[in-house]
Amino acid sequence: MRAVILLSTVCLTGFAATAVAQQPPAQPKPKPAAQAAAGAKPTVAGTWAIESTVKTAAGKDTVVNSLVTATADANGWVTHLAGRDSIPTRVVAMGGDSVVTEAGPFQSVARPGQTVTTHESLHFKDDAVWGTIEARYSNGEIVKGTVKGTRRK
Repeated sequence: MRAVILLSTVCLTGFAATAVAQQPPAQPKPKPAAQAAAGAKPTVAGTWAIESTVKTAAGKDTVVNSLVTATADANGWVTHLAGRDSIPTRVVAMGGDSVVTEAGPFQSVARPGQTVTTHESLHFKDDAVWGTIEARYSNGEIVKGTVKGTRRK
């Protein structure tokens, strides 16, 4: 009886080893689309035509147009306002599709006679940018507004 059990065990072990050896190698699982997209960094480098909507001292909405020259990293960003010297723009934070910038102080377009420092939270997707702006004026006022724009080709 022991011989039969021993022989059965040896045969079953041999069949199991042969079956495992015949299995194709495991294929790596494809990443879900969300994971693949998360690994891809949006390209923010380029020139962006921006419209910032803020309030004037009289409380009326006004649009300030600018061009922002952006690099792929945090160095070398510049804001251009028509008829003005270029304004160095600091990248405070950068991650995923979002960039936080700060520029100034410089002479305000929306409030002549005052200087302003701007703080923008920008979101990029393809050739579009949108977000918020906070303008801090030399008289102590803080005004919030919106930003939208497109990449210049």
